[in-house]
Amino acid sequence: MSEEKKVLNNEELASANGGYGEGSGFYMTVGNCNGSYLALRPQPLWDQYNEIARLYPGYQVFTYGAMQNGTGLNGTPCTYRYVNFNGIWGWANASFLY
Repeated sequence: MSEEKKVLNNEELASANGGYGEGSGFYMTVGNCNGSYLALRPQPLWDQYNEIARLYPGYQVFTYGAMQNGTGLNGTPCTYRYVNFNGIWGWANASFLY
């Protein structure tokens, strides 16, 4: 069962981001991902089979700041940030965003 890639329009932004207003967003940059890429995921957890997009160091993502605790590789606890890349919303490991 695969996750659909949901693309949001301007009217949907505020509700999708849990009250974060449409005008209060900001950009973040993908940092060093241990020589690899940062995966944009449909849920805030590491899952090798579910990637919406691959974010490479230097890429810019848009966010309203929403964060959620989840799990990373090997079940390690980590925090995810809800971000938009090329019109697609998903969760990215906050450790690699600045």
